[in-house]
Amino acid sequence: MNIELEILEIKKRLEKIENLLNIKNLENVELTFAQKPTKSGRDKTKYVFNNRVLPKNRLVLEVVREYVRKNNPSFDELQNVFHKSLQGSLNVVETVENASKISDCEKRYFMNSPLNLKYNTQAVVCTQWGIFNIVKFEKLASDLGFKIDKISY
Repeated sequence: MNIELEILEIKKRLEKIENLLNIKNLENVELTFAQKPTKSGRDKTKYVFNNRVLPKNRLVLEVVREYVRKNNPSFDELQNVFHKSLQGSLNVVETVENASKISDCEKRYFMNSPLNLKYNTQAVVCTQWGIFNIVKFEKLASDLGFKIDKISY
């Protein structure tokens, strides 16, 4: 794809986001797009949270980060709110110590973005989110009072 076509595609995406947000300009919105869409038909849904456009896994990270900032929970409290049943096979949040025991922890958790919790505990957030398990997370986030808007491509 040549550069002119890429620019046109980005402009179309920005127009769509602008229309969804019902604003005239996007000066205060930080855009975080994933890699170019693939031909695999992979779901590329994005979410707007705190004036940022995010893919599924970054949305989860930012919502959990915001929850920690507002509530200063212990690890057990955080794990009770963001329980394993939301994600499926992995814990939504895990201690850095436990996550680092997993052979592919860098792929499964945001190891470079630990959250500081009560009692000097650090936790990491799961990166593994798809179209089926993100729905439960969206519902919980909404119930917790977080405003999230979905953008489908």
